Amino acid sequence: MKGSRFGFLCLGVLLASGCASAPRDDTAVTDAWYEPEIRAFEAADRANPIEPGKVLFTGSSSVRMWQSLAEDMAPAPVINRGFGGSQTREVLAVADRIVWHHEPSVIVYYCGDNDLGTDNTDSRAAADGFIAFADEVHERLPNTKVLYLAIKPSLARWNNWPAMERANAMVAEYCDEHDFAEFLDVASPLLNASGEPNEAYFLDDGLHLNGLGYARWTDVVRPRVISLWISSRLGG
Repeated sequence: MKGSRFGFLCLGVLLASGCASAPRDDTAVTDAWYEPEIRAFEAADRANPIEPGKVLFTGSSSVRMWQSLAEDMAPAPVINRGFGGSQTREVLAVADRIVWHHEPSVIVYYCGDNDLGTDNTDSRAAADGFIAFADEVHERLPNTKVLYLAIKPSLARWNNWPAMERANAMVAEYCDEHDFAEFLDVASPLLNASGEPNEAYFLDDGLHLNGLGYARWTDVVRPRVISLWISSRLGG
């Protein structure tokens, strides 16, 4: 049943933007807004090949802008492959270029925030984007664990938080049913006592995290990353 669902989801992504496992249309890709960032990643990989078994973070700007990531996850070695503005379909579309060949022991995924933005309420589509990604991780890298970072509540997009909460709940349910995927609640730590986004954790744009915000994320993410990375080194 899972294979059928993955095939259906991948077909949908193929029709929309090109599935990661499908032949790439170089003409179309050249025109993609994110292409310069992806080519920069590829150039960096050619210049300094990365050994398998590291912890790869991918997704949108909340990953890309995590400047203290290597320090926050130490001693686990990390690869940052976040690109700003990305949506779930775009992460899947370039995964063959920035994810699979690294053969990471753990993948940490943050995306969906831009899918929903301020007015898109299609929570199911945002959740299905991650599910398609996680299913493909399991197909290609069966020993790799995928950690999903919950879509964050933000000042700039607070009006659409109900849709984001629904997407998070859908992914959490999926993770409960699949031992290769895990849901990490990095949303709740960003709320204040009134249950609203704590402005102390955000940059002036009200959307992206500042150092204090990333420290809150680190408290949740680092223990699981370290545990899974050590387990992978021990053959667990």
